[in-house]
Amino acid sequence: MHDDHEEYLKTILELFRREPRGLSISDISREIGLNRNSVSKYVNMLTIAGKIEMKVVGPAKVYFLSERIPVSAMIEFSSDGIVLLDDGLRIVNANDRYLSLINRPKNEIVGVSIKDTDLLLLSSDIFITSVPRYGEGEKRIDDLLFMDGGEIRHFSIKILPAVFEGGKAGFVVIIEETTERWRTEETIRSALSEKATLLRELHLRVKNNLQLIASLINLQMMENSDDSISHALREAQNRILSLSIVHELLYAREVIGVVDMDDYLFLLAAELKRSFDLPDGSISHSVPGDGVTLDTDHAIAVGLIVNELTTIAIEAALRDNSPFTVEITLEERGDGHHLTVRSQYGHHTPEGLAITLVRTLVNKELGGGFEILPDGWEVVF
Repeated sequence: MHDDHEEYLKTILELFRREPRGLSISDISREIGLNRNSVSKYVNMLTIAGKIEMKVVGPAKVYFLSERIPVSAMIEFSSDGIVLLDDGLRIVNANDRYLSLINRPKNEIVGVSIKDTDLLLLSSDIFITSVPRYGEGEKRIDDLLFMDGGEIRHFSIKILPAVFEGGKAGFVVIIEETTERWRTEETIRSALSEKATLLRELHLRVKNNLQLIASLINLQMMENSDDSISHALREAQNRILSLSIVHELLYAREVIGVVDMDDYLFLLAAELKRSFDLPDGSISHSVPGDGVTLDTDHAIAVGLIVNELTTIAIEAALRDNSPFTVEITLEERGDGHHLTVRSQYGHHTPEGLAITLVRTLVNKELGGGFEILPDGWEVVF
């Protein structure tokens, strides 16, 4: 029966060689005296094997000899190692690239089962267990390693189910060496890790230096009895500390250059309460939704704006000698970020250095808009 199977395939191929204009299933059925269902089966085998191709001519399907290069010829043009296996995992063919990897001639491995010999990569347990079963599609092994003279080499392997000449099932194995790519990626990962470490160290040093300056200003305030000078020094100290907090958070985060604004506003509010010796609850903050993260430049600008506006409200309330609260809110909406600082004091303060600084930061650093509200201020950016 198997001989009949091979004979019919050869006969059909010969028909196509004699008829370059193509043949339909009915044409083949009449020529060889075989029913249409059987002819369709053999034609499908030859189509899958790449021997013939189908084209639609009018209402009919017409088959022609394929103009594609046979797989056995194509594998030699590949820069990757390619091995053809039959359904019993015996080697049908291998290209020169793979033969150079294993340093063996083709006649030593063709016809050999990969389970019965020791072949580089193919005889490994991970490869054998990865071979697709009937009905499964392509399988991939992303990083298969082996030692070569003390050096680790990396390979990526694809195993594709295929049908070879004569309709025989098997597998095409594509073996790509990725050692150089892996080394390049590892070098990049190492460089990025080193860069992150250096950036964290930089943020730590900047934070420490800023806190040192803030401490020196504090000493100066303690030695000075002039209220106006002490007021100016405290404002400068708070601005410096607002910058210091950003670098403290950047040092602590895994993602360099991104600031969690919920954490930032919490620490900034705590620092302002400490600076003005305020009771708990006098300054509150909220970041609704899923939170807000900003890059370093935008976070610094927002921090300085919050510092200035909150300071205006606090100083106005202290002058009035009345209890007060300052509410800081930052949220992300469809039209951008909305920052509000609300208080019953301070929003009618005349234009001065603090408001000028806020307007400059909003325009130059955030590219946004600044609005005075009945109970505070709003920045949209």
